Amino acid sequence: MGVMTLAELLPSLRTSLRPHLDGDVWPLTTAWGAHGDLLVGGVRMTALAATYGTPVHVLSEADVRARCAEYVTAFGPGAVAYSAKAGLTVAAGRWISDQGLGCYVSSAGELRTALLAGFRPAAIVLCGTTKSVADLEAAYACGATVVFGTAAEAEAVVARAPIGQRVLVRVVPAGGARGRCRYGFRLGSSGAVDVVRTVLASPNLVLAGLDCSLGHQLSRFQAFEAALREAVAFCAVLGARFRVGVPALNLGGGHAVAYAKRDSGFALTAFASRIQAMLRLSAERYGIEPPRLTVSPGRAIVTRAGLTLHRVTAVSAEGMGGHLEVSLDGDLPDCATGEQCAGRHSAQLIGRVSQAPMRPAVLVGGSEGERTMVISSLELPDDIGIGDLLAVAGTGAYHHCRDPLVGRPAVLGVGEGLVRTLVRRETVEDLLLRAG
Repeated sequence: MGVMTLAELLPSLRTSLRPHLDGDVWPLTTAWGAHGDLLVGGVRMTALAATYGTPVHVLSEADVRARCAEYVTAFGPGAVAYSAKAGLTVAAGRWISDQGLGCYVSSAGELRTALLAGFRPAAIVLCGTTKSVADLEAAYACGATVVFGTAAEAEAVVARAPIGQRVLVRVVPAGGARGRCRYGFRLGSSGAVDVVRTVLASPNLVLAGLDCSLGHQLSRFQAFEAALREAVAFCAVLGARFRVGVPALNLGGGHAVAYAKRDSGFALTAFASRIQAMLRLSAERYGIEPPRLTVSPGRAIVTRAGLTLHRVTAVSAEGMGGHLEVSLDGDLPDCATGEQCAGRHSAQLIGRVSQAPMRPAVLVGGSEGERTMVISSLELPDDIGIGDLLAVAGTGAYHHCRDPLVGRPAVLGVGEGLVRTLVRRETVEDLLLRAG
C-alpha cells in the first residue's frame, strides 16, 4: 500500500493549499487571495481581467522600483541606466527615473518618451544601431549623449554635432563576446584607436567613455570580466598615446532573469562587488585612473514585475508526449533574444481552486491558424477548461514587440490597490489607422 499524502487523507485541506509563488519569478507584491484569486499590488487579478478583458499585461510598480533600488545600491548613484529596448512608457518611466536611473534609448521616439518620464537629458544616451538624422538631431537638441560604433556614424556626428556634444565609443571584445557583437570597434584594433583620435581632434566632441554590449541572459560573470580586462588595457593604450583618461566604461546589461523555478538568475550584488574590485586592480596594474563603471540593464529591471492574464480557449488531452495542450487567447511578449527565454515562463491557474491532480502541459498562443507554443513545459490541474483564467509570469518586458496585424493588449500598472492604464488596448480602428 502506497503512502498517502496529507492532502489525500484530508481532501478538504486541498482547498487551503496553494502552489508556491517563487519570489524570483513572480512580482514582489504577488500573493494568493480568497477562492484562488491572485493579488498583485493589492489588486485582484480576476477583477482586473473582468474589467479590462484578456489578454492583459500587468506591471507591478513596487517591483520595478525595488529592482531599480537594488541596482543603485549595487553600483552607486548615477551609475545605472535603464535600457528602453525592454519597453518604456511615460508612467513606468517615471517609476524608474524617480529612483535616479538614466536611460538608454534607440530612437527619437524613445528619447521623447524618456524626457516626458522625467529622465534628465544629461542622463539619456542615444545608442541605436540604425540612427537616423532625426534621431541624432533630437539627441543634440536636448543634450543627450550619443553612442557610435561605425566609422560612418563617427563621420556623421563629427560633421553635424554641436559644440560640447558628449559621445561614447561602442567597443567589442577582441574575442567577439558570444559572436553577437557586430556593432562596434574591436578593442585594441587600429580602428578603435583611430576613432578615439577623431573624437579628441574634433572641436565639437567630448569623449564621455567607452560603451559595451556583451549579450543577453548572461548568468555568469566571465564575459563581463574578460571585456573589463580588455577595456582597461585599451584605456591604458589611449592614455599612453594621447595623454587622456577615459571617463567612463559602460558594461551594458544582458543580466539573466529567472523565468521558471530553478532558472539561473544573476547574482547582482556579488557581481557588482567583484567587477568593481577587478576594475580597481586592473587600473592599478596599468598605472591609470580607473574609469567610472556603469551598467544599462533593461529586461532585468522589468521582467519579474510583469505578468499576463489569459483566458483558456481550448484544451486537448492529446498533446505531444501525453501533455495537455492548452490554447490561450493571445501570445506572450516577444523575447527579443530568441531561444533563451522562449517557452520558459511560469503559469498558474487563478480564479478558482482545483482539487484535480497536476498534469504536464504546454501552452499555445497566437492567432487562429498560426498557433505557436509559448510555454513548453509546466504543470496545470487536469480539470483545466475553456474560460479558465491563467496568469503567466515574467512578461514585464517587450510589450511593444507585437505582430503589426494583431491588436496590442493593454498594459496596466498596479500598486497600493490602484490600477492605472500605461498603454491602452488597441482597437480595430487603431489597426486600420496604423495600416494606412
